[in-house]
Amino acid sequence: MQGLAGGQQSAYFFWAGAMGNGDGIIFLGDDSGAKGAAGVGVSPRLGPGQEARGAPRKAVSGRVRVVTDSGVKQAGRLVDMSALGFCALLDDPVKAGVLCLIDCEVTVRGSPGAISAIAKAIQSILVSGKGYRVGFQFTRISDGSSDVVRALLS
Repeated sequence: MQGLAGGQQSAYFFWAGAMGNGDGIIFLGDDSGAKGAAGVGVSPRLGPGQEARGAPRKAVSGRVRVVTDSGVKQAGRLVDMSALGFCALLDDPVKAGVLCLIDCEVTVRGSPGAISAIAKAIQSILVSGKGYRVGFQFTRISDGSSDVVRALLS
């Protein structure tokens, strides 16, 4: 994934519930196959109000169009965004791991902005009466779109 600072960034995590020493996030590795110093690391237990996220997120508004790798199209609205991905409210779930072409229309400092990227669906959560909150992780994003994300988060 092209990171906002121009470097390669990608990491995979999974939630490990009911571990012997408490719940935590376990780092599995990255696209290069490299591992942390110990190979696997466990974060401390998360306290109230803390999140297991790779980057802080910010509430945003705007429209999003999603096209899955199988051609299924959906339109929805943005909920929040971080340097690594975003959450959108969609009518239907997107299966975790599915790659999607993403087009977002946002307003940045009073001016229209666009974000085009390829993102991987991470999870879909049913929100009663509203649809699904779908979390996406950017896998490829253009420099121009990275600039828009950076401006939204500043």
